[in-house]
Amino acid sequence: MQPDVELAALRARNAWLEERVAFLDRLLVAALALPLEWRLTVNEARLVSALYGRSECTKDQLMAALYRNDGRDEPMEKIVDVFICKARAKMRPFGANILTRWGHGYSLDGAARAAIDKLNQKVPA
Repeated sequence: MQPDVELAALRARNAWLEERVAFLDRLLVAALALPLEWRLTVNEARLVSALYGRSECTKDQLMAALYRNDGRDEPMEKIVDVFICKARAKMRPFGANILTRWGHGYSLDGAARAAIDKLNQKVPA
């Protein structure tokens, strides 16, 4: 192949891969309305949204939701524990919680899911 053709093919492949990563990133963290009274920070909201999108998330999945593909350096994985602790403290007064699944990861309890579901119900047309 000629160098110009190879370069064009690589650029097309790169564009496709970037589009695919953006698509998968949107799937990883759904855009959700979260209860305002929880007063979550942006990162806490990303974490809760990632938890809402799955029945259970590992620390690695939560790190991906928080930091990957945005060009920032990743902190230590322990930061997930910090965000979990802070989000729990803000959600607990409203009867919602993040559960620890020892050896597996984290999940939202039924009250947290119900509060998010209530805000994200589709209005009939």
